[in-house]
Amino acid sequence: MRILFVDSGAKGFHSRYAFDIFFTLKKLRHKVRQISPPQLSPKLIQKFQPDVLLVVHGTRTPLYHVRYARSLGVKTVLWIVEDPYEIDLHRGEMVEAYDLVYTNERQAVKHYKPVKVSYLPWCCNPEVHRRMEVGEEYQSDLCFVGMGFPNRLRIINAIAPLLKKLNVKLIGRWERWGELHPDLHKFVLPVENDFYEVQKYFNGAKINLNIHRDPVNPPSGNSRKVGATSPNDRTFALAGCGAFQLVDATRPDLLDCFVENKEIVLFTSPRDLARKIEYYLANPKLRQKIGKAAQKRAYREHTFERRLKQIFTDLGTIPKKNRLAALSQPTVYNLRNEYVSNEEIWRFRG
Repeated sequence: MRILFVDSGAKGFHSRYAFDIFFTLKKLRHKVRQISPPQLSPKLIQKFQPDVLLVVHGTRTPLYHVRYARSLGVKTVLWIVEDPYEIDLHRGEMVEAYDLVYTNERQAVKHYKPVKVSYLPWCCNPEVHRRMEVGEEYQSDLCFVGMGFPNRLRIINAIAPLLKKLNVKLIGRWERWGELHPDLHKFVLPVENDFYEVQKYFNGAKINLNIHRDPVNPPSGNSRKVGATSPNDRTFALAGCGAFQLVDATRPDLLDCFVENKEIVLFTSPRDLARKIEYYLANPKLRQKIGKAAQKRAYREHTFERRLKQIFTDLGTIPKKNRLAALSQPTVYNLRNEYVSNEEIWRFRG
C-alpha cells in the first residue's frame, strides 16, 4: 500500500510519535513517504499516487489539499492527538474533510456529531519504549516528566515535605503556570524535546509519577470545557519501558487498558500519593513485577502496529472511487490557489 503520511509539522512531542508512526508503517512493509503540512500539494499527490493520505494532528494541514486527494479516490484519514485541549480547532470543516477520523479522547467523540469520529487510545512503540540500563545520573527515587501545569503543581507542592528527602527529578518547565515549592527547585531539569534522553530517566526511576493534564486549566482550545477520561501518551510510553508508575485516578478509561494494582497503580489525593510513594519505595520486587506486567500488556494490546492495523481494517470498509476517471478531470483552483471540486464548480455556475 502506498501511504502519504503528513505529520504535525511541530517539534518535540509531535516529532516523537511521528517517528513511531513512520517506523511502524515501514515495518508493515508499506511504501511510505513522510512530509510536513507545507509540503503537501496536488503535484505531490499526483506524483506519489498514494492509496492512503494519513494526517496526524491535522491543524496545520491545508484541507483543500485533503479534499483534492479524496477527489482522486485516495482514502483520507485524520488521527487527532490533542483532544480535548485543541478540540475547537477540529470541529466542523476539519473533521468533515476526511473519510475516517480518530481521536485520542473518548469524551470528544460525541462533540463531533453528526460527523462519525472513533476513539483510538494512545500506544507505544516496542522498538523505542523499552527497558535499558542507564547511568547513575539518570537514576532517581521518583521522576516526573511533563509541564508544570496548575493541577500538577498543587499535587507536587502538597507532598514537598516528603519529596525534599528523596532523590527526585522533575523533567520539563515548572515555572510558567505557577510557583514550584522552593525546596523542589533543585530537582528541576529542563529536558523537553529529546525523547531518548527522557527515556533514560523513565528507566532510571524507581517510581515514575504520571499526573494527567487538566482538560480546561490552563485555557487552550477547549472553550466548551469538554472533559477528559482517556489516558495520556505517557501512560503507554512508561508501560512500554516496563517502568513502574503511580497515576492520578482522574481518567477512568485507563482501567480499560491496564489492570489496577497489577499493571498500574492509581492515587486519589496528595496524601494517598505520599503514602504509596513510601510503600512502593520499600517494595522493589513488587514495583518490578507491576512494571513488567504493564510492559507485557502494552506490547500485546497497545502498540502503534495494532492501532495502524485497526485503521487499515476500517479503511477496507470504504468503497473505492474510480481514480483514473478522477485524474482525467481538469484540476481547477481559485484565486487563493486552493483546489476546487467539481461539485463546487457547478454550485458556483448554478
